[in-house]
Amino acid sequence: MIDKIKLALAALILIGGVYGYYQLPVWMGLDVSILLRVGLVLVSIIAAAGVVLASETGASFLEFAKGSRTELRKMVWPTGQEARQMTLIVLVLVVVIALFLWAIDAVVFELVYDWLLGVDS
Repeated sequence: MIDKIKLALAALILIGGVYGYYQLPVWMGLDVSILLRVGLVLVSIIAAAGVVLASETGASFLEFAKGSRTELRKMVWPTGQEARQMTLIVLVLVVVIALFLWAIDAVVFELVYDWLLGVDS
């Protein structure tokens, strides 16, 4: 139950920051700097994130993120040359498949217009 209250509080903090962004000039009755308004939103985002991380849901998400980072470090990434070769292969295959589909479309177009409809294209 406490976890849900913390998440609701975080949502209220975030909503309050966004609301303040739009209503701050109205409250002050004068032209408020955009930097001050954006700062208010950023502070509300940071405060809401702090409240979320204090909840069980936030703690489990943080643990998941740490585990994900550990797994990413174990991964073997392709070298620059391997990445370029794979990209070139994909581009060539895309062009070949596009030409193949264009040829099939042209044949079907000719069949439909010439043989079925009797219209010269």
